[in-house]
Amino acid sequence: MLKSFDTGDYALTLMDDFKLKQLPLVEGNLYKALISEKELLALNNIFTPLQTLVETSESAPFIQPNQPILDALALLVRLKLEILPVCNAKRNYLGVVTLEAVAKNLAELSGAETPGSIIILEIKSTDYALSDIARILESNQAHLLSLLSTPQDETGKIRLMLKIDLEDASPVIRSFERFDYNVLFYFMKQGMIDDVFQRRINELFHYMNI
Repeated sequence: MLKSFDTGDYALTLMDDFKLKQLPLVEGNLYKALISEKELLALNNIFTPLQTLVETSESAPFIQPNQPILDALALLVRLKLEILPVCNAKRNYLGVVTLEAVAKNLAELSGAETPGSIIILEIKSTDYALSDIARILESNQAHLLSLLSTPQDETGKIRLMLKIDLEDASPVIRSFERFDYNVLFYFMKQGMIDDVFQRRINELFHYMNI
């Protein structure tokens, strides 16, 4: 945490010690700005007090403690930050969240470390019904651990990534096919992968390596 009387040189040293590219500047309990390494390196005089940056900086992003974690992730990614200050409505400084901590929390929420399989579906937005998907999973004694959806604006479809608790997802995949779902890819430890899906997986890896 920085103060307005700290110098650019001190701030850079602190960033190097903590291996960060941003640090919050706080006066008393009031959050003033998020000082970046880029701003510091642009100073004409590295020994200038940071008050100069506070007066000119327009960068003071923060999140309130009652906001969802996805809001924090959106800000961190959009602004390319490593840390994000947490403040109340009066901008009183409460602490920071890090990109690493947010990623770890989301991994826990999504069941990333839980054994199971991942199935990626692509469906028309008008055909999307979570109750239908849940019914197919339940009919195969599978349980949904997490679901992530991504709109495909160019096609008007939705891409769904399902994490289920079965390590052999073959019965679930066959059921989705039987109900005319477009299964793009799947990833599992056990079960048979037919030629069509093996080819799709190879195409995905080829695309990722381009």
